[in-house]
Amino acid sequence: MIQSVKLGKEFVVVSENKVGVLSKVAALLADRGIDIVAISAQAAGGVALMNFVTDDALRTREILAKKGLKAQENAVLLVEAADRPGVLMRITRKLAAQKIDVLNIYASAPASYGPCTLVIATNNNQKALVTLKR
Repeated sequence: MIQSVKLGKEFVVVSENKVGVLSKVAALLADRGIDIVAISAQAAGGVALMNFVTDDALRTREILAKKGLKAQENAVLLVEAADRPGVLMRITRKLAAQKIDVLNIYASAPASYGPCTLVIATNNNQKALVTLKR
């Protein structure tokens, strides 16, 4: 079920919702060889919100800052798990049993039915890390 659990950094970029904003952010990272591990993006009320994890948080922070993109950084759990029915239920059940509140969750798409990466922000990431490693 769970193959690995570790702490990571999530970047949250909020901008005006304009055509091409997501493409601009993706290009900034891709042009420098930075891989987006998982992403969630949505727009509402003229505002675009992009949450993402990359394979190089330090360089991502520097690139976004140099381009004037304000990004909030959040501590998250990176859970590599099998892409199977019931995995999310078992993970969230473990967290709920320890009274750990999930604040945000999204995932990567698995490659050819391999593992996916769940990005989970909780009210107690350290406790969640220990819980999910059991």
